[in-house]
Amino acid sequence: MKTVIALAGVFVIIQFFPSGRPQNNPVTGKDIATVTDVPEEVGSLIRQACFDCHSQNTRFPWYSYVAPVSWLIARDVNHGREHLDFSKWGELSKKDKLKILDNISEEVGEEEMPLKIYILLHSEAKLKKEDRDLIVQWADNTAEKVFEE
Repeated sequence: MKTVIALAGVFVIIQFFPSGRPQNNPVTGKDIATVTDVPEEVGSLIRQACFDCHSQNTRFPWYSYVAPVSWLIARDVNHGREHLDFSKWGELSKKDKLKILDNISEEVGEEEMPLKIYILLHSEAKLKKEDRDLIVQWADNTAEKVFEE
């Protein structure tokens, strides 16, 4: 019984430690849909499978406010935004866009993204083979257009 009370006490105490959860700060006129041709179907797929970690439009579910899960989510979102923030696409250099599009093509095509742990909690983010193929084709075609700019 003492162990249960101690664990409950620790759980309550850790709620007072900040998670470092990032804020959403959308950048007007810089998001990928505004500055790049993104077909509606592809846009819908990346919004549902990628935006929570890779944009300034993260949806934070109730459990993202409860430690220690809040710490993990904050880490993942911060890390995801460091690598790719669709909300700031218009601020990227040509070289960065090409690198990111290549990464999208590779990681989505090889089922490395979205992360398996994310899909466990967000079944709507699970991409079918045809969805992955569509995103890969879009990324490859967009890379060609960016290269020609």
